[in-house]
Amino acid sequence: MRRAAAAALCLILLSCGPEPSGAPSGDTVSFTAADGVELVGDLRGGGETAVVLLHMYPSDRTAWFPFAEALAAEGHTVLTFDFRGYGDSEGERQVGEIWRDALAAVRFMRRRGHERVVLVGASMGGTAALITAAREPLAGLVTLSAPSTFMGLTIPPEAVELIEEPKLFVAAEGDAPAAAAAQQLYALAPAPKEVEVVEGSEHGIGLVGSGEVRLLVLRFVRDL
Repeated sequence: MRRAAAAALCLILLSCGPEPSGAPSGDTVSFTAADGVELVGDLRGGGETAVVLLHMYPSDRTAWFPFAEALAAEGHTVLTFDFRGYGDSEGERQVGEIWRDALAAVRFMRRRGHERVVLVGASMGGTAALITAAREPLAGLVTLSAPSTFMGLTIPPEAVELIEEPKLFVAAEGDAPAAAAAQQLYALAPAPKEVEVVEGSEHGIGLVGSGEVRLLVLRFVRDL
């Protein structure tokens, strides 16, 4: 009898434990891209500056949740969302069109009253962030392992030259294609700009899992 009671108590405690790290802790929101695709995301935190996180391939917005919490703790409003065809968003997986989703996310945050919007994009999300920045004014821009072109998504060199906002390009030296792309994008971009090629071989969102790059990006956003 005592053993059964202990087992029941254990089950209760487990069921009341903390949410898994992949669970959203913010408010679920939706907005629509210009071509009619409905996109789903989560808002967390609160603050004047809005940070929009653009996920990498083939993950979805859940990969950003730990870093989104870190940004929210810094006093920012943070939007994580799924590109078309990923996670809870509608549409087909059209990588070449995800810049439309990034642009819709920026405009969604502006409609909510955020004049200062920062884009942080990982891998293909970084490429989408660059394309968006060439079309829409931002407070700042961070790319993590962003290629110049990926599966039909391409940022032309002349578009990079139009991005006047503060920019931070980050990649790991062991991720050779991404490191080369970061250096090339940095060379094309006008000031103000920074480039950091760090030790290791992490790619995209993995770069902000902990340590140097996480602190670097938090500092960059804080100082804008």
